[in-house]
Amino acid sequence: MFRIDPLLYRVIFLKNSAAAVDELPRLGIYTFTAEALQKISHNSLAHVRHLFLDRHAVGETALKTWVPACTGITNLFAQLECTPESLSSLSGFTNVRYLTIDVRALSGTDVPYPLFLNVTHLELLAFRTRNRKVAPIIYAPMCQNIALIPQLTHIALNPRLHTLLSHDGLRANMQLQCIVFLAANRSSLVGSPLLDDDRFVCIEERQHYELDWLNGSVFGEDYWSLADELIAARRAGTIDRFRYRVASGKDLEYVEESWD
Repeated sequence: MFRIDPLLYRVIFLKNSAAAVDELPRLGIYTFTAEALQKISHNSLAHVRHLFLDRHAVGETALKTWVPACTGITNLFAQLECTPESLSSLSGFTNVRYLTIDVRALSGTDVPYPLFLNVTHLELLAFRTRNRKVAPIIYAPMCQNIALIPQLTHIALNPRLHTLLSHDGLRANMQLQCIVFLAANRSSLVGSPLLDDDRFVCIEERQHYELDWLNGSVFGEDYWSLADELIAARRAGTIDRFRYRVASGKDLEYVEESWD
């Protein structure tokens, strides 16, 4: 007997975003609210594979009730401020490979396993405080904790983080196969050792990050796949080895001139 649950709940996008919500029908994704999901059986929620959580659309009740029931998640975008409570609600997931999370999840003295045990692709967010300044974070342990994530091969830093985390520390991590800076300005990279590292890519976000995540969830085509393609092309010699910049939502041929 054919069951619709694996298809119906495969991708869950929870954010009040008109631009992204308009794309859901085209992508074959059903629209849900946090309130509706709270009424769904835990057996059905176990079929969720891709989950986008926004702090304005998901409250503490959801994080304590139905979210932990999504035990099959492999791709998690947690647009939530990292508090002990929110991290505790997510820390039980053991199958996550693609993870986007507040950088403060790695600001402690150790890595919050088991959430990070199988993560291969990690995107770090930097939340601002109410006065629009970067929240005070202890950055010293970051690169050390990144190096302790056992399966990690790809890392991406959102704006501001690339000026706060050690470029030398990232370059020294030989486990990494791809190092992405999102929307980094050229002046902040002057003298960076990463400019001579063939794993480094700078991506200009010409496609909204929500749509990029949805395309990645449905088709496997997102900024991660674009970065891998650029790295492979540079190594093959089909693109100049000094070209590090590419725009999301564009073909690989759309590569800006060298920064040097």
